[in-house]
Amino acid sequence: MVRSSLVVPTSRYDLVVDLLVEFLRHNTMMNQRLLAVCRELTDEQRDTGLEGTYGTVGATLVHVANSQLGYVPRHIAAERPDSLPREPFPGWEALSDRFDLGNALLEEFAARVEEEHEIEVTGDESGERYSLPVSLLLLQAVNHATEHRSQVATILTGLGIEPPEMDGWTYMLDSGKMRRL
Repeated sequence: MVRSSLVVPTSRYDLVVDLLVEFLRHNTMMNQRLLAVCRELTDEQRDTGLEGTYGTVGATLVHVANSQLGYVPRHIAAERPDSLPREPFPGWEALSDRFDLGNALLEEFAARVEEEHEIEVTGDESGERYSLPVSLLLLQAVNHATEHRSQVATILTGLGIEPPEMDGWTYMLDSGKMRRL
């Protein structure tokens, strides 16, 4: 017989906020892991891309770091820095700082989400305006970063470099949310 204990959040709202924050913590950890591996690349490796991916390793990481700030509503980040350039590569320190800021603000945003409500977003290229539930904006932030981390991992593999483990199991073990028995 399998026994388990279930901790029930005090409300549906608490469950949603807890999950949002956890997804963003996973996002932060995996961004940091991938960045740590990529810092060891030569300039030539950093400037490598593969057909079917966003671009080079460096450009893809800059894109993710810049995008994370785009998902943070203005009331969380009153002043956003200008986007880092994809070319020429801005350097590992500038990229790391941008990831740190975006990771922290996304986690703060998730923790401060009030009861589900609609927010307005404007398309980057089309300029069209949309309304959507705030939780789905955070879903997009995590999905976007995951997709591009996977692309970078594919490029690394093609270069003969082992990408870091970045899945949910790794996060749960390394964060102490799941323990070996």
